[in-house]
Amino acid sequence: MKICSGFLKTKKASVLMTALMFMGCGIMGSSKPNIVLIIIDTLRADHLGCYGYDRETSPVLDSLAEEGVLFSRCQAQAPWTLPAHATIWTGLTVVSHQARRSGTDTHGVDISLPSIATILKGEGYVTLGFVNIFLLNGDFGFDNGFDHYSWYPVGDGRAEESVSEILQWFDDNRGNPSPKLVVLHLYDVHSPYDPPASFDSLFSPVGTRGVTDWDALEGGIIHNRQDRDHLVNLYDGEIAWVDSQLGRLFAGLRERGVTDNSLIIVTSDHGEEFLEHGRIGHGQSLYQELIHVPLIISGNDIPAGLIDTITAGQFDILPTIAGYVGVTLPEGVEGVDLFLPHDPDRPIPSSGLWPGKCFLNEIEGFETIASVLSGRMKGIVNFTTGYEIMHDLAKDPLELYELPLDTVLLRNIETYWATPPVANPPGVFNEGIEESLEGLGYI
Repeated sequence: MKICSGFLKTKKASVLMTALMFMGCGIMGSSKPNIVLIIIDTLRADHLGCYGYDRETSPVLDSLAEEGVLFSRCQAQAPWTLPAHATIWTGLTVVSHQARRSGTDTHGVDISLPSIATILKGEGYVTLGFVNIFLLNGDFGFDNGFDHYSWYPVGDGRAEESVSEILQWFDDNRGNPSPKLVVLHLYDVHSPYDPPASFDSLFSPVGTRGVTDWDALEGGIIHNRQDRDHLVNLYDGEIAWVDSQLGRLFAGLRERGVTDNSLIIVTSDHGEEFLEHGRIGHGQSLYQELIHVPLIISGNDIPAGLIDTITAGQFDILPTIAGYVGVTLPEGVEGVDLFLPHDPDRPIPSSGLWPGKCFLNEIEGFETIASVLSGRMKGIVNFTTGYEIMHDLAKDPLELYELPLDTVLLRNIETYWATPPVANPPGVFNEGIEESLEGLGYI
């Protein structure tokens, strides 16, 4: 794959830019492309072959990357599902959209905000959502703008069923001439790490051994640290399982003619910690194992086999889709169209922690922890305690050595933190939500 830093430095980029400019002028007409957006819950970028992993966990996604563009430095805007998805839906940062957990209330997407579904629905798209976690249901506004929205409370092992649902929808709606938006959220990679038969022993010769999760207590006490490598093996098996089902999805969509004119995007909401910094799971830090997520884009007129090293974020997905389709973005969207000129080192912010996740020790002032990646440097600030650090990710990709935070990066983080909210999603509370959060390990 060819490595570049910004598309305008490549010849193929010029072809792409020309194509996108024509598309934006309405040349596409009734031939607007289908959009397939796939979000794999809890997927770390560095556990995919196309991101340099030494195991064959992702041959399908590796092939997709060879057919399109891989963004090597994409950052999640939050380290857990709800706020990260709200960013993907709206193109806004966490401080702007305010999707969060506050006390016993859970705040989702403010339905007054434009989203991928509402924008494309207004452009004549049939909008389809298939999600596998209760946090993305209608109670939290995520179904707004979708013509068909299928959700399942906890989607362990449901990748096969979800793919079948999508293919069945296209079988049942043959002849529908409208362009389609398909959003697929897959939960299988999330803990417990319990891949189906054959995938459970793909990287673990002994299978699960009946151990598929951490044995942890409040206060950060983890009783089975010795199972770390075993759980990573099972996590990788889950990735390979999901990858195989994506192969079935892509083949099925190709057989039905859907991919003849389609943009396919694959990303994740957040990653997962396996004791790299003493923690497990997700939600409670802003280290790269949680916020470095994959972003692969493939489709007609997208150059093949490129690795783009610009800084990118989940909030860029909506404007990139809008630019590809030729839709004018609503005011206030904070992401950028990744195929248009912009600063390759622009600051990419993240925040929205939930430190109670995975029964680890509370972090004082967790609500005020934020990070920004700019170029090779990443800063983290806790505005409650005054804790400030910086990492040089080029020299220290594992974030083991803390550096003093420079003034420019501090100013970037302070500017992000001072951004006024543009939404006020209502808080939702009921016993069912509390029970579901506890079942997911968030409480």
